[in-house]
Amino acid sequence: MIGRVIGLASLILCFGGGPATGQTAPSPTPPSPSPTNRVRVFLDCNLCDSEHVRQTVGFVDYVRDRTDADIHVLVTTQDTGGGGLSWDVQFIGVGRLQGQTLILTFNTASTASIDDRRSAFARIFRLGLAGPAAASSTGSQLDVTWTRPAAAATAHAADPWDSWVFNVSFNAYVNGERSSGSDSSYLQFSANRTTDRLKSSVSTYGNLSRNRFTIEGEAPIETSTHSWGVQGLVVDSVNPHWSLGATGSLSHSSFSNIDRSIGLAPAIEFNVFPYSQSSKRSLTVQYAAGVTHYKYAELTVFDRLDDMVPRQAVTGNLGLHQPWGSISLTSTLSEHLRHLDRYRASLGGEADVRLFKGFSFNVYLRYDRIRDQISLRKVAASQEDVLLRIQQLPTGYSYFANFGITYRFGSIFNNVVNTRFNNSGF
Repeated sequence: MIGRVIGLASLILCFGGGPATGQTAPSPTPPSPSPTNRVRVFLDCNLCDSEHVRQTVGFVDYVRDRTDADIHVLVTTQDTGGGGLSWDVQFIGVGRLQGQTLILTFNTASTASIDDRRSAFARIFRLGLAGPAAASSTGSQLDVTWTRPAAAATAHAADPWDSWVFNVSFNAYVNGERSSGSDSSYLQFSANRTTDRLKSSVSTYGNLSRNRFTIEGEAPIETSTHSWGVQGLVVDSVNPHWSLGATGSLSHSSFSNIDRSIGLAPAIEFNVFPYSQSSKRSLTVQYAAGVTHYKYAELTVFDRLDDMVPRQAVTGNLGLHQPWGSISLTSTLSEHLRHLDRYRASLGGEADVRLFKGFSFNVYLRYDRIRDQISLRKVAASQEDVLLRIQQLPTGYSYFANFGITYRFGSIFNNVVNTRFNNSGF
């Protein structure tokens, strides 16, 4: 086998890939050095197609680190009431352009394709960089174009849907081999209406998962879990800092021993910063109190087949998206009002922070202290149920952690796009 590989490599070198005997292979042409006064840009955007941007906006230099840039382009997005995206693009001056800041915003519709979104962003990207680039060595190569608007453009078109947006999705998978197989299907429907004053939504879902195991000499093992639910939300924007709302739910889960649960909870929320700044920073505290009625599929560890549970919950959330990175922290404490020893405390957070040039740190952590498992089955789970995870088990806590570090060094420029072998399967 090794001899065949060596022989194949020799043929490639002789007839296609390498120089002939006695000839000198031409040296690749090095890229032209970047003019010293071309604008250097650091693009900080999770949803942007950076390769498309570099291919279509070539009058600036792209760098890999913020400290090497003249302009840090920080992009944040938020969902709009129509199911699209609202883009906030900040052009932040760094180094020799320190103190120069420009903010441009635009929206993309829910029906916009990937190409529509990246083309819309590229246009705004060019507009924001045109001023600084005009003062650089590329200024003599730039021009301005203008598209005349239609004469009969309508200011406010009638909306037959009254701002309601609907989504339907279905997902399924099948996986198997000789001794095992599994399949799962998930259906979801949602309707949302968002205005400056009122936010309303309703969603429903259904899920079915099945597993099959065949052991030689044993009877086949087949298991299934299923769940469904309906959830509703109404929120009133009282002022730039306060909101009032209410949630309602109806659900079923075979895994959690819940045949039926119905809940309703009004809530109030305060944001230290105005909601209009939520794409950059938010610090909210929310309080909710309500009641949930449970009907269990089997007798619980508390010898109950149904239960009425009044409860309250307090949630605090901090979210920041700044030039140095982003961070989000959430803490929740919920408890049963008639049994204060039945509670759940959660603490979670994620961060992506640039510590110094070329070095970044990212982490996601979550910890739950669990004291409110009132739906656990009284009958102990079998070994089969435990191994196949088809029944919820008692626990006092759960946790999850994911973290990593990245360090990049070398050339500061990142202008060239070469997508060859991006999808190699070898």
